[in-house]
Amino acid sequence: MTWIDRLEQRFGHFAISNLALYLVAGQIIVWTANWFKILPVEWFYLNPILVLNGQVWRLVTFLFIPPVTWHPVFLAFAWYIFWMISSALEGQWGTFKYNLFIYLGAAFTVLASLVFPYYYYTNYYIALTVFFAFATLYPNFEFLLFFILPVKVKWLALVSLVLLIYAFFMGGWPGRLIIGVSMANYLLFFGKDLHRSLYYRKRRQAHTQKMREMQDQPFHTCSVCGATDKSNPEREFRYRQGKGVCNVCFEKEAQAGT
Repeated sequence: MTWIDRLEQRFGHFAISNLALYLVAGQIIVWTANWFKILPVEWFYLNPILVLNGQVWRLVTFLFIPPVTWHPVFLAFAWYIFWMISSALEGQWGTFKYNLFIYLGAAFTVLASLVFPYYYYTNYYIALTVFFAFATLYPNFEFLLFFILPVKVKWLALVSLVLLIYAFFMGGWPGRLIIGVSMANYLLFFGKDLHRSLYYRKRRQAHTQKMREMQDQPFHTCSVCGATDKSNPEREFRYRQGKGVCNVCFEKEAQAGT
């Protein structure tokens, strides 16, 4: 039984079914409030200093910050994609495990923000790890890039990973810390499977290499001249007293004997 199974036995009844729908609904509300200038989106960012000053809602509301793009069409598409991949994860994992993935991502973000409390933090990397989780479980699922070009999600995830690594090395330490804790959340769920996958891949590669080396080794070797079935494939080999002799040497010995 894994640590997740043990947690589910104890806290599984607290899991929220279709959590992604509530997250998307909250983001729609925040976007609408900002659009109509009812409340600025800055009120929802996570900032430890402001939390300590009484704005405790920021510990939760940063999960409801809409994606970076503010165009309604792209927002609707981003929300649909997030809901779709989240539903797939919840269907594969179960409600509790998906909830735990989101909650741990949020908790790690809050804890990491305490190291650099004067910065503002969003849910961007939490959403990105959801995408990575989906790409890990369904690597061959296809998205229509620009609504036209079909692209497998594993390639989109690879591009996102390259950009994430670039952001890690080119950004400041607050950004590096948040990226690190977000990937820690991903590794908690997939680290064991990734390690097992790499282990068996190395074993397959070693086995393939060994088979190639065995294929390169000669099956027959002449004990007289050293010719092999690899160096001289045209020759035939006979055995006497457990030692191979090619037909050329065999004929020479026969002629010498006569």
